[in-house]
Amino acid sequence: MKKIILSSAAVLVIIFVIAAVMRYNSRNMCVVNSEIFHLGTLISIKLCGSDEKFLNDELKKTEDEIGRLENLFSANIASSDISRVNAANGAWTQISEETASLVDYALRLSQVTHGAFDPSVGRIVKLWGIGTEKARVPAQSEIDNALASCGVKSLKLKRENGKYWLAAQNGVWIDLGAIAKGRVADILKDMLRRDGVTSALINLGGNLYMKGTNGGRPWRVGIQSPGKERGEYFGVVEASDMSVVTSGNYERFFEYNGVRYHHIFNSETGRPAEEDFLSVSVIDKDSAKADALCTALFVMGERAAERFLKENKDTAAVIVYAKNRQVLVTDKAKKYFTLTDSDYAAVEENVK
Repeated sequence: MKKIILSSAAVLVIIFVIAAVMRYNSRNMCVVNSEIFHLGTLISIKLCGSDEKFLNDELKKTEDEIGRLENLFSANIASSDISRVNAANGAWTQISEETASLVDYALRLSQVTHGAFDPSVGRIVKLWGIGTEKARVPAQSEIDNALASCGVKSLKLKRENGKYWLAAQNGVWIDLGAIAKGRVADILKDMLRRDGVTSALINLGGNLYMKGTNGGRPWRVGIQSPGKERGEYFGVVEASDMSVVTSGNYERFFEYNGVRYHHIFNSETGRPAEEDFLSVSVIDKDSAKADALCTALFVMGERAAERFLKENKDTAAVIVYAKNRQVLVTDKAKKYFTLTDSDYAAVEENVK
């Protein structure tokens, strides 16, 4: 029997944010909010300031920009840059500068993570259908065929006469689902800064961007506790002008014959990654980087992820282990993260 479960967000905004809004109201400040469905998830936007009309205009502009970027980056919209490239059977396809920039960054991050983050897994994602009503466990022969059409070396990017072109050769399909929300957050961050918005909280379904302060204090948000009721958190992040991105096996999955299959794929096996971790969170000013690294660390598994973190000391990561509910907090992450749930035990980075 198949059971499909979808979650709108991995990172939950908790009561600290609500209290901060109350402080804003007491100081004659304005808060405007909206919720929209884009990028395959429920998105919440909160803008704070003193001019309500300006904030409402910015709220609409933010919503429109999210929709515009989805129409470039999504593999599920037929007219998007990515879908047109996937449908071109290896032919060069003209794309926007935003898409070219994102694909270029995705390819560089794939190299940095030794392929654990892989934007060429489009056929694998489509085959399993996790997150849709068509979710299923494919036959091994189907997986093997899809794996034959994966590999970032088949993605070719060029610029000619001021125009950008992309080709996905050898049957490869691109899927930017593990980085697109992060790039959207980064673009919104720059737009809001240029327009003069000083305080904002944008939740892109597991990708949370915190701009400025919350009534004069850093934003405080909770990271969802894996396996517990929605809204229960195991730790708190306190930061300003940063993104917190979480990947977990509880976000989007289906169950078949008592086995859980989640949506984070290992491009070497064509199957959901082994579940060494329950969740991985990364805190960074660069939301796209945080987005990709969450997926990469989850896919790497325990040994490779720990080795990567030792080699990349500037990574602020919080990892919940599956086998013992221990929480690894890197030295960089300790600046922002506090463990609050006694059901979890913190371990030192050099101990694991």
